[in-house]
Amino acid sequence: MQIPAKEIALMMEAGHICRYGRRFREAREIFQGVAALLPTREIADLALAAVACDEHKFDEAEKICRRTFRLNPRSAAACAQLAEVQILRGDTTSAAQTLKRAHDLHPGEPLLGLIKSLEHLAKLTSRRA
Repeated sequence: MQIPAKEIALMMEAGHICRYGRRFREAREIFQGVAALLPTREIADLALAAVACDEHKFDEAEKICRRTFRLNPRSAAACAQLAEVQILRGDTTSAAQTLKRAHDLHPGEPLLGLIKSLEHLAKLTSRRA
């Protein structure tokens, strides 16, 4: 069954609205639904990892990121999300390595701005420690 991209985008938006409204259970259910509908689950899985981060469930978030990266080893988005988890845990050394990997994978990736911002955050966080 083919789900129109507009409907997937609408579901993802609804999930993010729930997430930003701190309605994590609802956000998780929406993202799990999207994951079930898509043949490639990367976008939904990374949204689930973000919800886990919001809930401070860093082990769960890291597990999701690593699974996503195993499914798509060239995913700069999975690297960026994993680096965010590592920064939130205070592991800035691993975060810097993960961000370098993301940058090396796709130097022209649209995520480059996010990657550079996370690199800056990792440097700032490591200076405070």
